[in-house]
This record gives sequence, structure tokens and C-alpha cells, in this order.
Amino acid sequence: MSYQTGICNFCGTGCGHMLQVEEGTIRGVFPSSSHPVGRGRLCSRGWHIHELLNTEERIPRPLVRKGGGLTPVSWDEALDEAAARLGAFSGEEIGFWASPRSSNEDAYALVRLARGVFRSANISVLSDVWYPTTAEVLREGTGRPGALGSIADIRKADFIFVVGTDLTRQNPIIASDVHFAARGGADVVTLSTRLTQMAKLSGTHLQNKPGTKNIVMAAMAKALLEDHPPDSASGAPAGFDGFRKSLEGLESAGLEARTGLPFDKIRDVARRLASARRAVIIFSTGITGLTRETTALIFNLFLAAGKAGREGCAILPVTGVSNLAGVNDMGAAPDVLPGWRRLPDEAAASSFARSWGKDVNAGRGRSVESLLADASSGLKALVVVDHDPEIELLAGRIKSLEFVLYLGAYANPFKETAHVVLPTTTYAETDGTYTNTERRIQLNRRKIEPRFEARPPWRIYADLAARRGQAWPYRSAADVQEEITRMIPEYHGAAHPALESRFGGWQWPGGSGPDQSRLRFVPLNGAFSAAAEPAPAEFPFRLMAGRSYFYWHLNNIMKNTFIPRREYNALLLLYPRGLVEVHPDDAAALGLRDKRPVRVVSARGSMTPLARVSEEVPPGTVYAPYFVGSMIPDFLVPHADAVEYGEDAVIPVRLEKV
Repeated sequence: MSYQTGICNFCGTGCGHMLQVEEGTIRGVFPSSSHPVGRGRLCSRGWHIHELLNTEERIPRPLVRKGGGLTPVSWDEALDEAAARLGAFSGEEIGFWASPRSSNEDAYALVRLARGVFRSANISVLSDVWYPTTAEVLREGTGRPGALGSIADIRKADFIFVVGTDLTRQNPIIASDVHFAARGGADVVTLSTRLTQMAKLSGTHLQNKPGTKNIVMAAMAKALLEDHPPDSASGAPAGFDGFRKSLEGLESAGLEARTGLPFDKIRDVARRLASARRAVIIFSTGITGLTRETTALIFNLFLAAGKAGREGCAILPVTGVSNLAGVNDMGAAPDVLPGWRRLPDEAAASSFARSWGKDVNAGRGRSVESLLADASSGLKALVVVDHDPEIELLAGRIKSLEFVLYLGAYANPFKETAHVVLPTTTYAETDGTYTNTERRIQLNRRKIEPRFEARPPWRIYADLAARRGQAWPYRSAADVQEEITRMIPEYHGAAHPALESRFGGWQWPGGSGPDQSRLRFVPLNGAFSAAAEPAPAEFPFRLMAGRSYFYWHLNNIMKNTFIPRREYNALLLLYPRGLVEVHPDDAAALGLRDKRPVRVVSARGSMTPLARVSEEVPPGTVYAPYFVGSMIPDFLVPHADAVEYGEDAVIPVRLEKV
């Protein structure tokens, strides 16, 4: 029996753990006391990762659809079939859906397969639309697409501002650092519409009306600039005048009616931020993402307060899935090449063409989500890596495609949609690097031999490339990472041998802060108004579609870890038909009772879940944390575009007693 170090593969925190290996099997997991992120802690998901690694719900062999059903075949037959079928389509007709759980090496190889072999620029990350937006805002403001500061800054902070998500559920270890700082005297403020667990543990809760986080952030920035104007506009970072002018239309008189928060309370928080010596702001980028405008306001507020790029201060866009940051760094997006080289970029295109030995499709493609949503897009084939819940929304459209290739480790209903299924290794069965929410690149070594006939994804992509006439030089994941370090400047110094000697990984670029001369205010989309938008008489309630544990119960990873699955299914045991949270005053006025059906009607659809009477939502608001059963086709699918706005999603509805 041995204990081997590793990296938890659930959320983007990147905690270190010790896996207990016995006779080629993962028997248990323990926290790593010396890891710089986890510091001897694991959350309920991390404590049960061995259940995932031991599940029998694996895809054991390659499968090819024959006569309407999936038939086990050899690897050669499956690879030949996949390569030939994909080769029959043009690049514009193929979409590549990357997984946020893939290692950097696997994601990079997939991008090379898409752009360099099948010449498709249609690549995006499954289950996420907000991280690229956040990264682009930070790149505009700082010159680099990543977090400022470190998770370690949280415990040392005087002022901590958590915007949106219930951090205690999405990234529990980061939330525990916030609690540690609060016990040490830090001023913790939460901005959220619901009374979340994070809000309950904060000193100040700004409970805004749904869909108004951007207005609150703009009001806070305006108050800060009024109380702490720069010594001279010429001495402020670039873009200051434009940012100040964009706030001029925001009048404090109508602010409370619009947001539910008085301007004096917002001004007080702004003053506390300005006076703090060490300040940290935390918000989500993945399953609970904020819009570009809100993210830009967050950055601009910290820059105006003199906190952006300052030692001991941090802007932390926390990721909800393990390698969401790294997969995007590898170029899994339709408008960038690896290393966030924004297209068109002739120099970058030439560089990758020389490295890959072929012409590269360096054009701007479209995300798979947009292609699937557009019936006239011409999409005919799809490569999907690792099942994720968002795919449920588009299952009908996917079934109409001519060819679907699925790569994954675990059995799930979606694989029945595919024409070819290729079994992949788990992260414990192959080497790979992962980049967490604070830009920390960590090496995870193989612990056990691959089960059944599973293969590492990078090798599968290389085998497909070989069948299309391209011989890649990779013989190991280390070879892929070596190329990454050459092609992506931020990853210089992150080769496997270098990371092997750095327990806890390495923050690119070297943990240094941004060049202060490059800091600038990020332009906003338009002016702000404090005028309240009247609620439609027919639909007086505002529904929020929950994302912090939205779909956790359907998540393919969660389904194979039994204790966390029970925890996240707890509400569904009481509300098996799904639920919407309703404030007690609204429930009393409408005659609604807890655990009894309620009809939720919008202009596009309706659903009949059970009511959960709760003071966690404000009056006039309802909240749906889960979508189950008929709630998905009857309500979620018709509102998919609105739900994609994450925490800023607001759907006008009315409630009817059943």
C-alpha cells in the first residue's frame, strides 16, 4: 500500500490530496497538509474522489454504431471509422466540444486536431460561456488573461468582497479561507440576490434585486470616485475619463427602487474598500458566471480604488470545474489560438503552422453552442469530450447530426447518441497538468494503470491525426507539455521535470504582478440608469435560474461519487418533482404551501414543480436551483438563451396555485 500525491479533479480550486493505492486500485483519499492551496483540507466532494475512480460505470471498450446499436470493436476499427467519417466533412461542418476537466496536454492536442488536422475553428468548452469573457476583461485591463493575486491573499485581507455565487457550495475550500479571514477581523461583504450560506457568514450582505449586480457595481464605483477622486485625470490609468463618463447617467435618486439597496449603504461599502490596505474580490466565472459588463465593472472598481495589481490585493475569478482556466489557456475557443492569441493574428498563425507542420485554420469560428442553436449553421458532425449537463439542453439537435464522436471515461445516457465511442483514462491513470483558478499549474502523475482498454485522450488525438496523414511527435504527455511551454509564453518553465520539483505547482507567469504601466480601465458597453424597470402586469415575479448547484444532481462526475451525490440530491428527496423557492409573504398571498405544486408561467413556457417556502429569496422573486424531468423541456429549453446569462438571468413569470 502506498500514498501518492495528486490534484483533486472536481472544482477549480486545485487542492492537493494523497491517494491511497493498493494492488492497482485507489482505495482512499486524504488531504495533503503541506499543499499551498488545500492546507490539509478537502471538501465533501474531494473526500470522496476515490468513489469516482473506483466506479464500475466505465466505458470499457471502443464502440461503433452498427445496425442501430453500439457494438464493441477493436481500437483500430473504431479509430479508422472515426477518422474516415470526420474526414468526409469540411472544417466548417465539424464542431469540437472540449471538456473543462481535460488536462492541459489533452486540451492542447484537441485544439491541434481541430485546427491543424480537420481544419475546423469551431471549438469551445462544454458547459461554460463565461470564463473567456472574464479572461478577456482581465487581459484588456492588465495585459494578461488571468487572476490577479493568489488564493493565499484571502487569509491576509482586511476587506473581502464576494460577488454573486454561493462560494460555500461551489468552491468550499476558498470559502473556508474567507471564513478564516473573517474570524481574524476581515470585513467580509457579499453581494447576492439570495440569502446564501456565504451571505449568512458575511458581516454585510447587499441583497440586490435580480439582474442588477451591474447597477450596484456601477453605483459603488461612482460613490468611490466622488469620495476619492484621483489627484489628476492625467495621472489615472488609461481609459479613466471614459469610465467616469459612463457613470454620469447613474442617479442615486432611483437606485433603491431599481436595486433594492439605498445609495448610502452602497457608498459605505465603497468607502470601506477604499480604506482597506489589502482587499480581495471573488466572483464566479463558470457555471455561475457574470456578464462582461459586470465583470468589467468589478475590475474597474478595484482599479479605481487603487487595489488592482497592488501587492496583497487580489481579483479572483473562481472557476467551478477543475481545469476550466487551463483548457481556455490552450485555445479551446473559436476566436483564439493557444495562449490567448486573439484572431486574426498572422504571426501566431505562422508560428503554429511551423510547429505543427501543416496549414492551420487560424480563422474565427463559432462556438458549438451557437452552431447547435442555429438550424442553418451547416453543422453536420460533432466531437464531444466528456459528458456534461449542459448537453441535455441540446440533445435533440445533436441527435439530428450525421456523425457524433464521443470520448469519455464514464458511461452515461449521452454516449447512446454517438456513432463512435472511444474510452478515455481518468486523471489517475495518466500524467497531466492542470491550471487552477489562481493560474497555478500543477502536475498530476499517473497512479494506476488504465482500466479496461482506456487510452489517454492526447494519444487518441494523435492516432486520429495519423490516420489523416499527420504524424505527431508525441510519445508521452510530457512531450505535449514541452511543446506547450514553447508555444505559450505564460507557460514557459512549466515542463513536467520543472513541475516535478515544485510541490504545489507554479503560478504563471512566475507569480509576479502585472506591469503597472499596462493597467487600464476596461471600456463598458453603455451608460447606466437607476430607473426601475416596471414588472409586466401579467408576469409580476422575477425568476432566477440557479447555477451554483444547477445540474449537480445530473452531473456525470457527481453521479459516480455517492456521498456528494446524496448531499446535492438532498432537496430532491423532499421535492422529487423539482422546486422553486418562494418568499413566505408571496406564498401566503397566493395560498401556496411548502412541498405542494405551483404552476410557473412565462411568455415562453410553463412548469409545475413544488413550492419551497423560504426566506432565502426576497419578495417578488422565485428561484429554481434544479431543473428535473418535465421542467427541462417545458421551461428550461425555451429559456436557454436567458439562462445562459448566468447570475444575471431574470425571467418574468407568474405563479398559480395548483
